Amino acid sequence: MPEKRDRRLTPLEAIIMDGVWDLSEATVRQVQEYLNPTKPMAYNTVLTMMGILRDKGFLRSRRQARADIYQPCVTRAQMGRRSLRELRDRFFEGSARGLVSHLLDSQRLSVDEIRAIRREVDRKLREHRDAD
Repeated sequence: MPEKRDRRLTPLEAIIMDGVWDLSEATVRQVQEYLNPTKPMAYNTVLTMMGILRDKGFLRSRRQARADIYQPCVTRAQMGRRSLRELRDRFFEGSARGLVSHLLDSQRLSVDEIRAIRREVDRKLREHRDAD
Protein backbone atom coordinates (compact mmCIF):
# COMPACT_ATOMS: atom_id res chain seq x y z
CA MET A 1 0.00 0.00 0.00
CA PRO A 2 1.32 3.47 -0.75
CA GLU A 3 2.89 5.50 2.03
CA LYS A 4 0.87 8.43 3.36
CA ARG A 5 2.76 11.02 1.30
CA ASP A 6 2.09 9.04 -1.89
CA ARG A 7 -1.65 8.45 -1.45
CA ARG A 8 -2.66 10.90 -4.15
CA LEU A 9 -2.68 10.27 -7.85
CA THR A 10 -1.51 13.00 -10.18
CA PRO A 11 -3.85 13.65 -13.12
CA LEU A 12 -1.64 11.62 -15.46
CA GLU A 13 -1.34 8.77 -12.93
CA ALA A 14 -5.14 8.72 -12.64
CA ILE A 15 -5.47 8.34 -16.42
CA ILE A 16 -3.03 5.41 -16.39
CA MET A 17 -4.83 3.84 -13.42
CA ASP A 18 -8.17 4.18 -15.25
CA GLY A 19 -6.70 2.12 -18.07
CA VAL A 20 -5.37 -0.57 -15.74
CA TRP A 21 -8.64 -0.68 -13.77
CA ASP A 22 -10.65 -1.05 -16.96
CA LEU A 23 -8.36 -3.80 -18.28
CA SER A 24 -7.94 -5.57 -14.88
CA GLU A 25 -4.40 -6.50 -15.80
CA ALA A 26 -2.28 -5.35 -18.69
CA THR A 27 1.13 -4.78 -20.18
CA VAL A 28 2.44 -1.27 -20.80
CA ARG A 29 1.66 -1.67 -24.52
CA GLN A 30 -1.92 -2.75 -23.79
CA VAL A 31 -2.50 0.28 -21.56
CA GLN A 32 -0.97 2.59 -24.17
CA GLU A 33 -3.20 1.14 -26.91
CA TYR A 34 -6.28 1.24 -24.68
CA LEU A 35 -5.76 4.92 -23.82
CA ASN A 36 -4.73 5.94 -27.34
CA PRO A 37 -8.22 6.98 -28.61
CA THR A 38 -8.76 9.44 -25.75
CA LYS A 39 -5.25 10.23 -24.46
CA PRO A 40 -2.45 9.34 -26.87
CA MET A 41 0.89 8.88 -25.07
CA ALA A 42 4.30 7.64 -26.04
CA TYR A 43 5.15 4.12 -24.94
CA ASN A 44 8.01 5.44 -22.78
CA THR A 45 5.65 7.83 -20.98
CA VAL A 46 3.27 5.00 -20.09
CA LEU A 47 6.23 2.78 -19.09
CA THR A 48 7.65 5.48 -16.81
CA MET A 49 4.28 6.27 -15.23
CA MET A 50 3.46 2.62 -14.59
CA GLY A 51 6.86 2.19 -12.95
CA ILE A 52 6.15 5.17 -10.70
CA LEU A 53 2.71 3.77 -9.85
CA ARG A 54 4.31 0.44 -8.96
CA ASP A 55 6.93 2.18 -6.80
CA LYS A 56 4.18 4.13 -5.04
CA GLY A 57 2.27 0.90 -4.36
CA PHE A 58 -0.71 1.49 -6.62
CA LEU A 59 0.29 -1.26 -9.08
CA ARG A 60 2.07 -4.60 -8.80
CA SER A 61 3.69 -6.48 -11.63
CA ARG A 62 4.82 -9.94 -12.53
CA ARG A 63 7.07 -11.05 -15.34
CA GLN A 64 5.48 -13.20 -18.04
CA ALA A 65 7.73 -14.21 -20.93
CA ARG A 66 9.28 -10.91 -22.04
CA ALA A 67 6.68 -8.53 -20.62
CA ASP A 68 5.61 -7.23 -17.24
CA ILE A 69 1.92 -7.72 -16.46
CA TYR A 70 0.52 -5.00 -14.18
CA GLN A 71 -2.43 -5.26 -11.82
CA PRO A 72 -3.96 -2.62 -9.54
CA CYS A 73 -3.28 -2.87 -5.79
CA VAL A 74 -6.13 -0.49 -5.00
CA THR A 75 -9.61 -0.30 -6.45
CA ARG A 76 -11.16 2.67 -8.15
CA ALA A 77 -13.67 2.83 -5.28
CA GLN A 78 -10.87 2.94 -2.67
CA MET A 79 -9.21 5.82 -4.50
CA GLY A 80 -12.56 7.57 -4.89
CA ARG A 81 -13.18 7.36 -1.14
CA ARG A 82 -9.68 8.69 -0.42
CA SER A 83 -10.11 11.56 -2.84
CA LEU A 84 -13.56 12.41 -1.50
CA ARG A 85 -12.26 12.50 2.09
CA GLU A 86 -9.43 14.77 0.98
CA LEU A 87 -11.87 17.04 -0.88
CA ARG A 88 -14.18 17.19 2.16
CA ASP A 89 -11.33 17.93 4.53
CA ARG A 90 -9.55 20.45 2.32
CA PHE A 91 -12.46 22.49 0.98
CA PHE A 92 -15.36 21.88 3.38
CA GLU A 93 -13.61 21.90 6.78
CA GLY A 94 -14.32 18.20 7.21
CA SER A 95 -18.07 18.69 6.82
CA ALA A 96 -19.90 16.04 4.80
CA ARG A 97 -23.00 18.22 5.07
CA GLY A 98 -21.12 21.12 3.50
CA LEU A 99 -19.85 18.91 0.69
CA VAL A 100 -23.29 17.49 -0.11
CA SER A 101 -24.95 20.88 0.18
CA HIS A 102 -22.44 22.34 -2.26
CA LEU A 103 -22.97 19.44 -4.65
CA LEU A 104 -26.73 19.90 -4.58
CA ASP A 105 -26.53 23.68 -4.99
CA SER A 106 -23.80 23.94 -7.60
CA GLN A 107 -24.44 21.07 -9.97
CA ARG A 108 -27.10 20.58 -12.57
CA LEU A 109 -28.54 17.42 -11.12
CA SER A 110 -31.44 15.71 -12.79
CA VAL A 111 -34.53 14.83 -10.82
CA ASP A 112 -33.49 11.16 -11.12
CA GLU A 113 -30.06 11.90 -9.63
CA ILE A 114 -31.61 13.84 -6.74
CA ARG A 115 -34.04 10.98 -6.08
CA ALA A 116 -31.15 8.49 -6.15
CA ILE A 117 -29.24 10.62 -3.62
CA ARG A 118 -32.35 10.75 -1.42
CA ARG A 119 -32.66 6.93 -1.59
CA GLU A 120 -29.03 6.59 -0.47
CA VAL A 121 -29.59 8.99 2.44
CA ASP A 122 -32.76 7.12 3.44
CA ARG A 123 -30.87 3.80 3.28
CA LYS A 124 -28.16 5.16 5.56
CA LEU A 125 -30.76 6.47 8.01
CA ARG A 126 -32.40 3.01 8.13
CA GLU A 127 -29.00 1.39 8.78
CA HIS A 128 -28.35 3.74 11.68
CA ARG A 129 -31.85 3.22 13.07
CA ASP A 130 -31.51 -0.58 12.82
CA ALA A 131 -28.12 -0.47 14.55
CA ASP A 132 -29.58 1.36 17.58
